Amino acid sequence: MPTTTHEVVMVHRMLRREFRAAAGRVRGVRHGSRAQVRLVADRLALLLDTLHQHYRGEDALLWPELAERLPEHGELWKRMWGRHAELSALLGRAGALIGPWAAAGASAHAEELATAFDQVSRAVEEHFDVEEREVLPLVPAVVSRAEWDGIGAAAGAAAAAAVPGRKLLTVLGMILKEAEPGEQVLIMARVPLAPRVRWRAVGERNYRRLEQRLEEAVGHG
Repeated sequence: MPTTTHEVVMVHRMLRREFRAAAGRVRGVRHGSRAQVRLVADRLALLLDTLHQHYRGEDALLWPELAERLPEHGELWKRMWGRHAELSALLGRAGALIGPWAAAGASAHAEELATAFDQVSRAVEEHFDVEEREVLPLVPAVVSRAEWDGIGAAAGAAAAAAVPGRKLLTVLGMILKEAEPGEQVLIMARVPLAPRVRWRAVGERNYRRLEQRLEEAVGHG
């Protein structure tokens, strides 16, 4: 069976969508409602953590393999590692603003925080465009399906270990939100057993409630 990298594109699709919405959520949340501000702040922090985990996994599990097997693309690997370093700096700046913004009930630092997330969103779009256009098409020729499955399993286990259970289910919900049935099967196959069981038992229902509350917090409910 050939190697497919579509699950990476699905994660990218989720991150693109959520980062596009982030600045609007900062600007739209109702000032003074600390519960609603905290809800938005938690989503912003989770997005930053999720993106960090995503490129940390690539740095540890994917880029070294590709760099070893495709040395003729050395400039591409340098560029991708460099983009991760640039993203890390942007994430750090955005993350440092979330706490002060939330502590002020969204009445201070709002435009600064929104601008920071706009910058992250643009950088994410550019980085993912390059990755999907120049990197992912190279993978099937040099990484077997079994190896790719092993990378996916290792990435899933690392995420499960690094992200608390409830937040992990929120990330899963965000990925599955716009997924077709076949895509859902592809993603669920990467999810370790324990969170997969929790998702089916309570996670999906809780995620839908959380999304409704988030929409209400920014005036879309």
